[in-house]
Amino acid sequence: MVDSQQNKGYRVISMFDRLNDGQGINKKQEAFSHQVSEKTIQRDLDQIREYIEKTKLNCHIEYDRIEKVYQLTNSGENLLSKEQVLVIVKILIESRALLKSEMSDIIDKLISTVAEDKQDFIHNLILNEKHLYVDLNHKKTLLGLIWSISEAVQKKKLIKIQYLREREIDSSEKVLKPLGVIFSEYYFYLIAYDSKHEKELPIVYRIDRIQDIKELDKKFTVTYTERFQEGEFRKRIQFMHAGELMLMKFIFKGTSPQAVVDRLPTAKLMKHEDGQYYFEAEVFGRGIKMWLLSQGTNIEVLEPIELREEMIETIQAMHSNYQYK
Repeated sequence: MVDSQQNKGYRVISMFDRLNDGQGINKKQEAFSHQVSEKTIQRDLDQIREYIEKTKLNCHIEYDRIEKVYQLTNSGENLLSKEQVLVIVKILIESRALLKSEMSDIIDKLISTVAEDKQDFIHNLILNEKHLYVDLNHKKTLLGLIWSISEAVQKKKLIKIQYLREREIDSSEKVLKPLGVIFSEYYFYLIAYDSKHEKELPIVYRIDRIQDIKELDKKFTVTYTERFQEGEFRKRIQFMHAGELMLMKFIFKGTSPQAVVDRLPTAKLMKHEDGQYYFEAEVFGRGIKMWLLSQGTNIEVLEPIELREEMIETIQAMHSNYQYK
């Protein structure tokens, strides 16, 4: 039988598909099935090996001497383990970051990367959580929007957005210098400078409230020393309330100072005496108040004095809410 290019193409693709599907290729049976020589099948396998090497796939062809078949084996170097996939899926479900349909699709694709005999185990383990997953109220698909913003960040292009604040009817137009995208407490946020403000302070915008976005032709520049770093910004901001950077000093009177450092990565323990821990921490804006108030009597703010006075006023107002009339 003449081994035409059409026959050869079909044969090679068929073999590669079956190898990808976890099936073994027996050279003798394959030669008989396609009415070619075993040397031809060997050349086909060599071509598949060459393709895998050129495309840098994370797999290679191995010969199983016991089963007498060629098999495709994952190298595993860049693949997620079953344990890693399970942990990532758990974190994704808890985040409630995306629509249920989007989240379900991502989870299924993640689980499909592990060995088949472990896929059902993971599916069964998270079945109830996945079924009871609740969308956030905004009900918006965000994947395309996040990608568009990230492209503008990378290219340092100005963007024009229509932004609708909560409880407002009409959106407002803003021209921004996009700096980065951050996820925190259920929501994705755009961190940007307002192009109309002379003083460049980072402003936080909830991405689900962006009604429309357009990338402009104009670029903006940021020096290397002034470049925005999401990691450093995240260390200093609480509950995504931006503002001026300030140095806060406070006393922690609780039993777990480690919880302070976990919540405030910039916190430094200055001294420890009489069961009290004296901390300093760099933070952006007044979002820190929400965490400080959540600590009840375990926290006392020392500086800045303006923040200490704000805390006193807030606590007094809270006290008045609970007075009997």
